[in-house]
Amino acid sequence: GTFFLDEIAELPLQLQAKLLRALQERRFRRVGGKEEISVDVRVIAATNRDLAEEVRKGRFREDLYYRVDVARVAIPPLRERREDIPILVHHFVQLYACEMQKLGLQVEPEVMEVLTRYRWPGNVRELQNFLKRSLAMTRRGVLTVDDLPDEIVTRAGVEAGKGEDGGFFSLRARRTDAFEKQYLTSLLRRHAGDVTRAAAEARIPRGTLYRLLGKHGVKPDEYRARPASAAGEELSGAAPVTSL
Repeated sequence: GTFFLDEIAELPLQLQAKLLRALQERRFRRVGGKEEISVDVRVIAATNRDLAEEVRKGRFREDLYYRVDVARVAIPPLRERREDIPILVHHFVQLYACEMQKLGLQVEPEVMEVLTRYRWPGNVRELQNFLKRSLAMTRRGVLTVDDLPDEIVTRAGVEAGKGEDGGFFSLRARRTDAFEKQYLTSLLRRHAGDVTRAAAEARIPRGTLYRLLGKHGVKPDEYRARPASAAGEELSGAAPVTSL
């Protein structure tokens, strides 16, 4: 069979020595056992670290490194293979829609665009968990942008705005950013910097409004009304008025 050993770089040095012996001799002994058992398996190890660098720093045995580094397959992070994202989305949506008895659930093209633009620092696992959570929360037969967390949508817009190709998505992202900033400033000006009333008019949660304000560098304090000087304030050094 096949034995998959995930995150091999996390093994303590003591366990690395035991693993090396098992790989070389193809034999192992159970905990508390006395007899050695022969084993015939294909070993696949995975790690998100640079094992050669770990060897140089003394955190990974050099002999074990050369023992497992027979056929290497380097998988780039998800952000460097965005063409895989629609395939993965389709797979996970079908999988979880079946589990949750939401057969026929569709994904809006706008959602796919956002998911493709997002960087996915947690790679496939983050995408998988995100889709599972989104499908569990939606009550519609279509997954829309409204079902996505504000952070995902915002960060995807930022990434789209970084494009230098001048294409459709890049231009639309820049115009969307310009609209958002203009709308937010007008909103705060009408409500004198009151975020609660501004969020109520915009029909979005206060937290979402704060995230959008932070994204565009708009500060509510700059739109709050400043108290006017008290009328009739006595001037310093002025002589008192005496009634005759």
